[in-house]
Amino acid sequence: MAQRTRRPLIGVTAGTTAMMSGAWAGHDAVRVNDSYVQALRAAGARAVIIAPQDDWSDEEVAELDGLVLTGGTDLDPAGWGEGALPTDMTPDPQRDAFETALYRAARRSGVPVLGICRGLQVIVIAEGGDLHRHLPTDLPGHPATGQRPTRVVAEIDAASDLGVALGTRAAVTAYHHQGIRTVRGALRIVARHASGLPLAVEADSGSAVLGVQWHPEIDGQGGAAVVESLLTAIRHRQRSASTRALV
Repeated sequence: MAQRTRRPLIGVTAGTTAMMSGAWAGHDAVRVNDSYVQALRAAGARAVIIAPQDDWSDEEVAELDGLVLTGGTDLDPAGWGEGALPTDMTPDPQRDAFETALYRAARRSGVPVLGICRGLQVIVIAEGGDLHRHLPTDLPGHPATGQRPTRVVAEIDAASDLGVALGTRAAVTAYHHQGIRTVRGALRIVARHASGLPLAVEADSGSAVLGVQWHPEIDGQGGAAVVESLLTAIRHRQRSASTRALV
């Protein structure tokens, strides 16, 4: 019997929400949109749902093949030294801290990371950057203001992994009212909107990181190409590990 190839195991972050009715009313439930799971499944990977909990060690994170930081509520502005605004969504500091630690462990362990919407923002803050807090005020020319999913055009750097996946111009589905203001650390901007807002970042050094300010998990063929870029990074890491083992 032919040996079955193991599917990549991808950690997918989730939030928690209070259940409002039934016997478990008042208890918290782990919650993540099924579209993330289905997008990974279609790419040939297995999703491992990870809710906020005690921090994972580097060794535990290294057991994953990849990590997806998902969308959700606004980050706590205290994380980059700012106070609350009336336009902020209710933050989840526990989730912020857990996902930031998870991202940093993945970087130390060499595990490829894909950050989606809020996940991109986690990456940017973890690397020392900061955010526009409310795009309708900060950058009125940007159409995705968190009221509804909006199609926007990303202008993409051809000399990037994202450019290999999508080409230099792609229509994507965005749903956010915050976005990148500054990027620091090991990141570089690889896509922008015509308004000037950065829409994607990649890591310049170390393990593979891609963060996008849109939702590839619901974006059809173009979204599948973004998810596939994570699988490509995983395969590259595995080949490199195999080569080192033979030396």
